[in-house]
Amino acid sequence: MIRGRKAAVLAAVCAISAGFANEAFAADSTFEMRKKVVSLLGILTTSSYDTQVTRAEFARMLVNASDYRSMTKQASNVSVFADVPSNGEYASEIRIAAQNDWMSGYLGGSFRPDEPILMRDAVKAVLGLLGYTNEDFNGNLQESRMAKFSSLSLDSNLYRNADEVLTREDCIYLFYNLMKADKKGGGVYGSQVFELTYNNDGEVNTSSILDNSLKGPKILNQDSRNLKHLVPFSLQSAVMFLNGEASDEIEINDYATVIYYHEATKTIFAYSNDGENKGATEGRIQAIYYDSTDPFTPVKVVLNTHHQDNTEEGDEFLLNSSELQYLFSVYGDFQVGDDIAIVWEKSGNGDSVTYTAIDVVGDY
Repeated sequence: MIRGRKAAVLAAVCAISAGFANEAFAADSTFEMRKKVVSLLGILTTSSYDTQVTRAEFARMLVNASDYRSMTKQASNVSVFADVPSNGEYASEIRIAAQNDWMSGYLGGSFRPDEPILMRDAVKAVLGLLGYTNEDFNGNLQESRMAKFSSLSLDSNLYRNADEVLTREDCIYLFYNLMKADKKGGGVYGSQVFELTYNNDGEVNTSSILDNSLKGPKILNQDSRNLKHLVPFSLQSAVMFLNGEASDEIEINDYATVIYYHEATKTIFAYSNDGENKGATEGRIQAIYYDSTDPFTPVKVVLNTHHQDNTEEGDEFLLNSSELQYLFSVYGDFQVGDDIAIVWEKSGNGDSVTYTAIDVVGDY
Protein backbone atom coordinates (compact mmCIF):
# COMPACT_ATOMS: atom_id res chain seq x y z
CA MET A 1 0.00 0.00 0.00
CA ILE A 2 1.30 3.45 -0.90
CA ARG A 3 0.25 6.22 1.43
CA GLY A 4 1.15 9.88 1.54
CA ARG A 5 2.39 11.72 4.60
CA LYS A 6 -0.51 13.59 6.19
CA ALA A 7 1.42 15.60 8.78
CA ALA A 8 4.40 17.80 7.98
CA VAL A 9 7.58 16.96 9.84
CA LEU A 10 8.43 20.58 10.58
CA ALA A 11 11.35 19.81 12.84
CA ALA A 12 12.84 17.52 10.22
CA VAL A 13 12.48 20.16 7.51
CA CYS A 14 14.17 22.67 9.78
CA ALA A 15 16.95 20.12 10.29
CA ILE A 16 17.40 19.91 6.52
CA SER A 17 17.61 23.70 6.38
CA ALA A 18 20.11 23.97 9.21
CA GLY A 19 22.02 20.92 8.04
CA PHE A 20 22.39 22.21 4.53
CA ALA A 21 23.48 25.58 5.82
CA ASN A 22 26.19 23.96 7.90
CA GLU A 23 27.28 21.82 4.97
CA ALA A 24 27.14 24.48 2.30
CA PHE A 25 28.71 27.25 4.30
CA ALA A 26 31.58 25.48 6.01
CA ALA A 27 33.56 27.49 3.53
CA ASP A 28 37.29 27.44 3.10
CA SER A 29 37.47 31.14 2.43
CA THR A 30 35.65 34.43 2.70
CA PHE A 31 34.91 34.28 -1.01
CA GLU A 32 33.33 30.82 -0.85
CA MET A 33 30.90 31.93 1.85
CA ARG A 34 29.93 35.06 -0.05
CA LYS A 35 29.58 33.15 -3.30
CA LYS A 36 27.13 30.70 -1.78
CA VAL A 37 25.07 33.41 -0.12
CA VAL A 38 24.71 35.32 -3.39
CA SER A 39 23.95 32.06 -5.20
CA LEU A 40 21.27 30.99 -2.71
CA LEU A 41 19.63 34.39 -3.00
CA GLY A 42 19.29 33.74 -6.73
CA ILE A 43 21.34 36.78 -7.76
CA LEU A 44 23.98 34.88 -9.71
CA THR A 45 25.76 31.57 -9.76
CA THR A 46 28.94 30.81 -11.62
CA SER A 47 32.13 28.81 -11.77
CA SER A 48 33.79 31.21 -14.26
CA TYR A 49 34.92 33.84 -11.81
CA ASP A 50 37.25 35.68 -14.17
CA THR A 51 34.58 36.15 -16.84
CA GLN A 52 33.64 39.75 -17.51
CA VAL A 53 30.02 40.70 -16.83
CA THR A 54 28.02 42.33 -19.60
CA ARG A 55 25.68 45.25 -19.03
CA ALA A 56 22.71 43.01 -19.82
CA GLU A 57 23.85 40.40 -17.30
CA PHE A 58 24.37 43.08 -14.68
CA ALA A 59 20.84 44.39 -15.26
CA ARG A 60 19.54 40.89 -14.49
CA MET A 61 21.65 40.74 -11.31
CA LEU A 62 20.20 44.05 -10.18
CA VAL A 63 16.65 42.84 -10.69
CA ASN A 64 17.41 39.53 -8.96
CA ALA A 65 18.73 41.51 -5.99
CA SER A 66 15.68 43.78 -5.79
CA ASP A 67 12.01 43.77 -4.95
CA TYR A 68 11.37 43.35 -8.68
CA ARG A 69 12.85 39.83 -8.80
CA SER A 70 9.43 38.14 -8.96
CA MET A 71 8.01 40.58 -11.50
CA THR A 72 10.06 39.93 -14.62
CA LYS A 73 7.50 37.52 -16.02
CA GLN A 74 4.80 40.17 -15.69
CA ALA A 75 6.97 42.93 -17.11
CA SER A 76 5.95 44.01 -20.60
CA ASN A 77 8.49 43.01 -23.22
CA VAL A 78 8.61 46.49 -24.68
CA SER A 79 12.15 47.58 -25.40
CA VAL A 80 13.20 51.11 -24.51
CA PHE A 81 16.49 50.83 -26.39
CA ALA A 82 17.12 50.42 -30.11
CA ASP A 83 19.69 47.65 -29.61
CA VAL A 84 17.60 45.58 -27.14
CA PRO A 85 14.95 43.47 -28.94
CA SER A 86 11.60 43.47 -27.16
CA ASN A 87 11.68 39.67 -27.05
CA GLY A 88 15.34 39.47 -26.07
CA GLU A 89 16.58 37.37 -23.17
CA TYR A 90 17.34 40.37 -20.97
CA ALA A 91 14.67 42.79 -22.28
CA SER A 92 12.54 42.83 -19.13
CA GLU A 93 15.48 43.26 -16.75
CA ILE A 94 17.02 46.03 -18.84
CA ARG A 95 13.69 47.84 -18.95
CA ILE A 96 13.29 47.61 -15.17
CA ALA A 97 16.85 48.79 -14.56
CA ALA A 98 16.37 51.75 -16.90
CA GLN A 99 12.97 52.78 -15.57
CA ASN A 100 14.34 52.85 -12.02
CA ASP A 101 17.38 54.83 -13.18
CA TRP A 102 19.75 52.15 -11.88
CA MET A 103 21.33 52.02 -15.33
CA SER A 104 21.32 54.48 -18.22
CA GLY A 105 21.61 54.20 -21.96
CA TYR A 106 23.82 56.08 -24.40
CA LEU A 107 23.29 58.87 -26.89
CA GLY A 108 21.32 57.64 -29.86
CA GLY A 109 19.03 55.46 -27.75
CA SER A 110 21.30 52.44 -27.34
CA PHE A 111 22.01 50.38 -24.23
CA ARG A 112 25.01 48.39 -25.47
CA PRO A 113 23.91 45.21 -23.68
CA ASP A 114 26.91 43.14 -24.75
CA GLU A 115 29.54 45.60 -23.53
CA PRO A 116 31.14 44.90 -20.14
CA ILE A 117 29.84 46.68 -17.05
CA LEU A 118 32.21 49.31 -15.67
CA MET A 119 32.80 49.94 -11.98
CA ARG A 120 31.37 53.47 -12.16
CA ASP A 121 28.10 52.21 -13.64
CA ALA A 122 27.86 49.43 -11.09
CA VAL A 123 28.40 51.96 -8.29
CA LYS A 124 25.56 54.16 -9.58
CA ALA A 125 23.26 51.14 -9.93
CA VAL A 126 23.85 49.70 -6.46
CA LEU A 127 23.48 53.10 -4.81
CA GLY A 128 20.21 53.35 -6.74
CA LEU A 129 19.03 50.10 -5.16
CA LEU A 130 19.75 51.68 -1.77
CA GLY A 131 17.56 54.66 -2.64
CA TYR A 132 20.14 57.25 -3.68
CA THR A 133 19.57 59.55 -6.68
CA ASN A 134 21.65 62.23 -8.43
CA GLU A 135 20.18 64.85 -6.07
CA ASP A 136 22.01 63.21 -3.16
CA PHE A 137 25.43 64.10 -4.57
CA ASN A 138 27.23 67.40 -5.08
CA GLY A 139 30.04 68.47 -7.36
CA ASN A 140 31.57 65.70 -9.43
CA LEU A 141 28.87 63.01 -9.45
CA GLN A 142 31.26 60.15 -10.08
CA GLU A 143 33.62 61.12 -7.28
CA SER A 144 30.74 61.75 -4.87
CA ARG A 145 29.17 58.39 -5.67
CA MET A 146 32.49 56.59 -5.21
CA ALA A 147 32.92 58.25 -1.82
CA LYS A 148 29.43 57.23 -0.67
CA PHE A 149 30.02 53.73 -2.05
CA SER A 150 33.15 53.43 0.07
CA SER A 151 31.56 54.94 3.20
CA LEU A 152 28.87 52.22 3.04
CA SER A 153 31.58 49.52 2.79
CA LEU A 154 30.22 48.45 -0.57
CA ASP A 155 33.81 48.31 -1.83
CA SER A 156 34.88 45.58 0.62
CA ASN A 157 37.14 43.14 -1.29
CA LEU A 158 36.56 45.14 -4.48
CA TYR A 159 39.73 46.61 -5.96
CA ARG A 160 38.56 48.30 -9.14
CA ASN A 161 38.98 51.83 -10.40
CA ALA A 162 35.96 53.65 -11.79
CA ASP A 163 36.80 52.79 -15.40
CA GLU A 164 37.66 49.13 -14.85
CA VAL A 165 35.49 46.22 -15.94
CA LEU A 166 33.85 43.97 -13.34
CA THR A 167 34.18 40.20 -13.34
CA ARG A 168 31.75 37.70 -11.87
CA GLU A 169 33.97 37.43 -8.81
CA ASP A 170 33.71 41.18 -8.33
CA CYS A 171 29.93 40.99 -8.59
CA ILE A 172 29.76 38.27 -5.95
CA TYR A 173 31.56 40.57 -3.50
CA LEU A 174 29.50 43.56 -4.61
CA PHE A 175 26.09 41.98 -4.08
CA TYR A 176 27.12 40.34 -0.83
CA ASN A 177 28.23 43.77 0.42
CA LEU A 178 24.87 45.17 -0.70
CA MET A 179 23.08 42.72 1.60
CA LYS A 180 24.86 44.30 4.60
CA ALA A 181 24.58 47.96 3.56
CA ASP A 182 22.17 50.49 5.05
CA LYS A 183 19.46 51.92 2.82
CA LYS A 184 19.17 55.67 2.43
CA GLY A 185 15.90 55.65 4.34
CA GLY A 186 17.25 53.44 7.11
CA GLY A 187 17.43 49.70 7.71
CA VAL A 188 19.77 47.06 6.32
CA TYR A 189 19.09 46.26 2.68
CA GLY A 190 19.23 42.47 2.99
CA SER A 191 16.91 42.38 5.99
CA GLN A 192 14.30 44.50 4.23
CA VAL A 193 14.43 42.95 0.77
CA PHE A 194 15.26 39.31 1.61
CA GLU A 195 14.39 39.18 5.35
CA LEU A 196 17.97 38.19 6.14
CA THR A 197 19.36 38.09 9.65
CA TYR A 198 22.96 38.60 10.67
CA ASN A 199 25.51 36.96 12.97
CA ASN A 200 27.26 38.77 15.81
CA ASP A 201 30.15 39.61 13.50
CA GLY A 202 27.77 41.34 11.08
CA GLU A 203 27.98 38.67 8.38
CA VAL A 204 24.85 37.20 6.80
CA ASN A 205 23.27 34.41 8.83
CA THR A 206 22.98 31.87 6.04
CA SER A 207 20.31 29.79 7.76
CA SER A 208 18.00 32.81 7.51
CA ILE A 209 17.93 32.23 3.75
CA LEU A 210 16.50 28.76 4.29
CA ASP A 211 13.57 29.52 6.57
CA ASN A 212 10.20 27.83 7.01
CA SER A 213 9.37 28.52 3.37
CA LEU A 214 11.59 25.60 2.38
CA LYS A 215 9.19 23.12 0.74
CA GLY A 216 9.57 19.37 0.48
CA PRO A 217 10.68 16.71 0.37
CA LYS A 218 9.27 15.55 -2.95
CA ILE A 219 10.24 12.27 -4.56
CA LEU A 220 11.85 12.54 -7.97
CA ASN A 221 10.61 9.32 -9.52
CA GLN A 222 12.12 8.82 -12.96
CA ASP A 223 9.19 6.68 -14.12
CA SER A 224 6.57 9.34 -13.61
CA ARG A 225 8.07 12.68 -12.60
CA ASN A 226 10.48 15.29 -13.82
CA LEU A 227 12.16 18.08 -11.86
CA LYS A 228 10.37 20.83 -13.76
CA HIS A 229 7.01 19.33 -12.72
CA LEU A 230 7.87 19.46 -9.01
CA VAL A 231 8.66 23.16 -8.53
CA PRO A 232 6.45 26.23 -9.10
CA PHE A 233 9.07 28.25 -10.97
CA SER A 234 11.11 28.11 -14.15
CA LEU A 235 14.31 26.09 -14.00
CA GLN A 236 16.01 28.52 -16.36
CA SER A 237 16.88 30.92 -13.55
CA ALA A 238 16.99 28.38 -10.69
CA VAL A 239 20.02 27.68 -8.50
CA MET A 240 20.48 23.93 -7.93
CA PHE A 241 22.46 21.76 -5.53
CA LEU A 242 22.85 17.99 -5.40
CA ASN A 243 24.11 16.60 -2.08
CA GLY A 244 25.42 20.07 -1.20
CA GLU A 245 27.31 20.67 -4.46
CA ALA A 246 26.32 22.97 -7.33
CA SER A 247 24.35 21.01 -9.92
CA ASP A 248 21.96 21.32 -12.84
CA GLU A 249 18.66 19.97 -14.15
CA ILE A 250 20.18 17.08 -16.11
CA GLU A 251 22.26 15.78 -13.21
CA ILE A 252 19.39 16.07 -10.73
CA ASN A 253 16.97 14.31 -13.07
CA ASP A 254 19.52 11.52 -13.54
CA TYR A 255 20.58 10.94 -9.95
CA ALA A 256 18.42 12.64 -7.31
CA THR A 257 15.96 10.80 -5.09
CA VAL A 258 14.21 13.73 -3.41
CA ILE A 259 14.20 17.51 -3.70
CA TYR A 260 13.43 20.50 -1.51
CA TYR A 261 12.93 23.96 -2.94
CA HIS A 262 12.90 27.55 -1.77
CA GLU A 263 10.49 29.46 -3.97
CA ALA A 264 11.53 33.01 -3.07
CA THR A 265 15.13 32.41 -4.12
CA LYS A 266 14.35 29.80 -6.81
CA THR A 267 16.75 27.39 -5.15
CA ILE A 268 16.55 23.59 -5.36
CA PHE A 269 18.25 21.20 -2.93
CA ALA A 270 18.37 17.63 -4.20
CA TYR A 271 19.64 14.52 -2.45
CA SER A 272 20.58 11.12 -3.82
CA ASN A 273 21.62 7.76 -2.44
CA ASP A 274 25.22 8.69 -3.30
CA GLY A 275 25.43 11.57 -0.82
CA GLU A 276 28.58 11.49 1.27
CA ASN A 277 27.30 12.95 4.53
CA LYS A 278 23.67 13.57 3.70
CA GLY A 279 21.50 11.85 1.11
CA ALA A 280 18.20 10.15 0.35
CA THR A 281 17.19 6.54 -0.28
CA GLU A 282 13.97 5.28 -1.84
CA GLY A 283 12.50 1.83 -1.24
CA ARG A 284 9.82 -0.34 0.36
CA ILE A 285 9.57 -0.67 4.13
CA GLN A 286 10.77 -4.17 5.01
CA ALA A 287 10.63 -3.87 8.78
CA ILE A 288 10.09 -1.41 11.65
CA TYR A 289 11.89 -2.14 14.91
CA TYR A 290 10.72 -0.89 18.29
CA ASP A 291 12.46 0.04 21.53
CA SER A 292 12.86 -3.06 23.69
CA THR A 293 11.60 -1.11 26.70
CA ASP A 294 8.81 0.72 24.88
CA PRO A 295 6.80 -1.33 22.37
CA PHE A 296 5.08 1.81 21.04
CA THR A 297 8.26 3.70 20.06
CA PRO A 298 9.94 2.70 16.78
CA VAL A 299 13.71 3.21 16.74
CA LYS A 300 14.75 1.79 13.38
CA VAL A 301 13.29 1.23 9.92
CA VAL A 302 14.67 -1.08 7.23
CA LEU A 303 14.14 -0.36 3.53
CA ASN A 304 14.38 -2.72 0.60
CA THR A 305 15.74 -0.52 -2.15
CA HIS A 306 14.62 -1.31 -5.67
CA HIS A 307 17.87 -3.01 -6.62
CA GLN A 308 17.52 -5.33 -3.60
CA ASP A 309 14.29 -6.68 -5.08
CA ASN A 310 12.56 -7.45 -1.77
CA THR A 311 15.26 -9.78 -0.54
CA GLU A 312 16.15 -10.09 3.12
CA GLU A 313 18.88 -7.56 2.50
CA GLY A 314 17.92 -4.02 3.52
CA ASP A 315 19.22 -0.57 4.44
CA GLU A 316 18.80 0.44 8.09
CA PHE A 317 17.93 3.94 9.29
CA LEU A 318 17.78 5.04 12.91
CA LEU A 319 14.78 7.03 14.14
CA ASN A 320 15.83 9.56 16.77
CA SER A 321 13.28 12.37 16.49
CA SER A 322 9.86 12.11 18.11
CA GLU A 323 8.20 13.35 14.91
CA LEU A 324 9.64 10.55 12.80
CA GLN A 325 9.06 7.97 15.51
CA TYR A 326 5.39 8.94 15.50
CA LEU A 327 5.12 8.63 11.70
CA PHE A 328 6.45 5.05 11.83
CA SER A 329 4.44 4.05 14.91
CA VAL A 330 1.10 2.25 14.89
CA TYR A 331 -0.54 5.70 14.99
CA GLY A 332 1.44 7.20 12.13
CA ASP A 333 1.34 7.28 8.35
CA PHE A 334 3.79 4.55 7.39
CA GLN A 335 3.79 0.78 7.78
CA VAL A 336 5.56 -2.28 6.40
CA GLY A 337 5.06 -2.54 2.65
CA ASP A 338 4.80 1.19 1.98
CA ASP A 339 7.02 2.80 -0.67
CA ILE A 340 8.85 5.79 0.79
CA ALA A 341 11.99 7.88 0.54
CA ILE A 342 14.10 8.63 3.61
CA VAL A 343 16.40 11.62 3.86
CA TRP A 344 19.34 10.70 6.08
CA GLU A 345 22.53 11.87 7.69
CA LYS A 346 25.60 9.67 7.96
CA SER A 347 27.84 9.45 11.02
CA GLY A 348 30.82 7.33 12.04
CA ASN A 349 33.18 5.50 9.71
CA GLY A 350 34.26 2.01 8.77
CA ASP A 351 32.19 -0.69 10.46
CA SER A 352 30.61 1.86 12.81
CA VAL A 353 28.80 3.90 10.14
CA THR A 354 25.17 4.69 10.95
CA TYR A 355 22.43 6.40 8.97
CA THR A 356 19.88 8.48 10.83
CA ALA A 357 16.58 9.48 9.21
CA ILE A 358 15.92 13.22 9.32
CA ASP A 359 12.88 13.35 6.99
CA VAL A 360 10.56 11.02 5.11
CA VAL A 361 8.03 11.24 2.32
CA GLY A 362 5.60 8.71 0.85
CA ASP A 363 5.72 7.83 -2.84
CA TYR A 364 2.44 9.36 -3.91
